[in-house]
Amino acid sequence: MQPTREISLDGRRRTSLAKIGRESDHRYLIDELPDGTVILTPAVTLSKVELAALSEPAVRATMDRAVARAAGGPAAELTSRGSFTRFADDVP
Repeated sequence: MQPTREISLDGRRRTSLAKIGRESDHRYLIDELPDGTVILTPAVTLSKVELAALSEPAVRATMDRAVARAAGGPAAELTSRGSFTRFADDVP
């Protein structure tokens, strides 16, 4: 983990994230805690087909086994953000 750093906001409350995070991360989920702490979590967008596949327990189990084989051990622990199926109809 990098040491704590300070960033500044411009007059419109914007800042650049170019100096932090991985270059490959372009999308983030944002969580704001009651004390004002902001947490940015790298994110990816899934298509409806990918969402449907990941909703199938058999597909998930196969993927978990493949990840475990590739990593040489158990699959990495994931953080659940609940079901995303409520967004399935949001695609224009």
